[in-house]
Amino acid sequence: MLHELSKKKVLIGSGIFVSIMFYIVMFIVNPLIDSKNGLGVILLQLSFQKEAGIAIINSWGKTGISNFKTWIFTDYLYALSYSLFLGSLISRLIIKKRKENDFSYRWVVYLVFTAGLLDCIENTIELLFLNNTIGCPDLLFFLHSIIASIKWCAVPIAIIYIVILFFRKDKNNNKIYQ
Repeated sequence: MLHELSKKKVLIGSGIFVSIMFYIVMFIVNPLIDSKNGLGVILLQLSFQKEAGIAIINSWGKTGISNFKTWIFTDYLYALSYSLFLGSLISRLIIKKRKENDFSYRWVVYLVFTAGLLDCIENTIELLFLNNTIGCPDLLFFLHSIIASIKWCAVPIAIIYIVILFFRKDKNNNKIYQ
């Protein structure tokens, strides 16, 4: 898997894909949902209490809720795009550092794909919630926010790991990979 992900064409293609999806989700879709700057979608993810979630989606109005349901597929694509890009970048660094047999390096590749999977689960729970706000169990909504929090922690951990791995000196020739 590392060798396939580390290919230059995968890295470049996924980099273009994530850039496009980031722009679409953050600057077009999310503002269409909350009629503001798009932060309402993130607030829903991290609200933890069903009543707070209901208040957030009520602030979006019928148009915002309809836009969420119509455009949620973009968030699934975004999860795929950032998982693929980060996994590719980490894999490329691991291969360049000749650390592909060391699990202490490979685990972050699994982390980014886990974050993408958690993002998809979170999106699905949000869809269930929007389709039945009253019938959605409080515990499920709380779990949704836990899942979102784990995702929001996993991505920065991966980015920090990329920076550390990028600047780590190669033991064979004491050069920093650039």
